[in-house]
Amino acid sequence: MTVLLMLGMIVTFLTADVIVRKLRAVREERRSVQPDGILSGPPEGIRLALNHTWMRMEKGVAVIGTDEFLARMMGAVESFMLPDVGATVAPATLDIALAHGDRRVRLASPVAGRILEVNNALLHNPMLARRDPYGSGWLLKVRPDPAQSATPCSFTGEAAREWLRDQMSLAKEFLTGVAPRTSFASLPDGGEVAEGALLHCDAGAWAEFERRFTLIQAPEPVTT
Repeated sequence: MTVLLMLGMIVTFLTADVIVRKLRAVREERRSVQPDGILSGPPEGIRLALNHTWMRMEKGVAVIGTDEFLARMMGAVESFMLPDVGATVAPATLDIALAHGDRRVRLASPVAGRILEVNNALLHNPMLARRDPYGSGWLLKVRPDPAQSATPCSFTGEAAREWLRDQMSLAKEFLTGVAPRTSFASLPDGGEVAEGALLHCDAGAWAEFERRFTLIQAPEPVTT
């Protein structure tokens, strides 16, 4: 009887441990998909460009992706449209698109060069850009053109976090004007932009979002 009781207690403890681990995993998943109001900012070595792309150099190759602001605003992107391996990209050309149904947001690469690799895992599972924008959700690997420099206006570290906070404030103002109330998660502090808020907007709002947030280019240097 005692042995059976001990076995029952062990099974109970093991079951409880499994449940706790599953709940913890779900909680971490929710945090990764729908973070708190303040965006965490890019890891060390990543630079954010004004159009919400990012770049990290690895042995002379530029790894390019989209940042957590776009992941927060667009939520469940259904597809990515990327150039093929061997094609060239440039900061002045809209070679990248994120799509949901018949709506899309276009972006340009933060660096000019030739594409060495496309993230096929992302093409098969666009959710990667939502869950891990600075890691497994990368878009392209590019061999930079030495004759052309990367986009000069970019941010790292605390400057990147501050810029992302400013962008979220601008996004709130933008959504207040173009989107229904369902675009916001009601919170005690007055509400933060809900994950996937742009999905509640019409085609005109998507075009305006693109104009304000992803078609931004660094100003040309002034020559005298």
